[in-house]
This record gives sequence, structure tokens and C-alpha cells, in this order.
Amino acid sequence: MLSKEVFQTLKAIQPPNGTAQGANTSNEKKGKVQEHLKTIRLLFKRLRLIYEKCNENCQGMEYTHIESLIPLKEEWDMKSDEKKTSESYRLVCEENKEVMEQVVQKNKHLKEIIDHLRRIIWEINTMLTMRRS
Repeated sequence: MLSKEVFQTLKAIQPPNGTAQGANTSNEKKGKVQEHLKTIRLLFKRLRLIYEKCNENCQGMEYTHIESLIPLKEEWDMKSDEKKTSESYRLVCEENKEVMEQVVQKNKHLKEIIDHLRRIIWEINTMLTMRRS
């Protein structure tokens, strides 16, 4: 955030135009920039201290290589093939298919019921209209 303010201030700075007010404005903005830079410098010193402490605390630890944490495509394909061949996976897939078929059948049945009710309502409305006229 401070670096953004520094750049905004630097962007807005105009060279002194020879008047007292222009010189004061220029000096104020120069002071602001110097203050922001000083604060940024202190924050970087803190960051450096934190970095050094982290390195001290983690010196004896073993590191895993980052490359080993990223799954490769071939390894991923092999794992997915292993999953597909397992018995439990096949059973779950079959169960899923059965449930999907049941849902489709229930949806068809509900659609038929809704259509039937629409026809009945249509007939009732037609009869009521005929009675009124």
C-alpha cells in the first residue's frame, strides 16, 4: 500500500514554479515521499529479520522437493486407472446407473400425472364456461 502511495505522490509532483506556494507544495510532497520510503525501508528490515529467524528455525528440517508435490499427467492417469478397476468403484458406478434410471422413470411418471391433471383441469374449466353461457 505504501509503494502505491509513493508512486501516486511521485506522479502528482510538479517542479517548483518559482512561487513560495509552489516551493512549499513541492517540499511537502518531497517530505511525504521520504517518509513513505523510510517506512518501507523499516518494513523491509523487519521482513529480513523474520526471514532470517525462519531460516534459523527450519535449518534441521528435511525438505521435500517441490517437483515431487506436483502430480504428473502419467501418474494421474495411472491412479485413475487403478481407481476404475477397483471393485468398489464398479459397484458404485452400477448403483449410480440404477439410481439414475429410477429417477428418469419417476420423472416420466410425474410428467404423465401432471399432463393428466392438466387435461382434467382443462375439461373442468371448459364445462364451467359452457354452463355460464
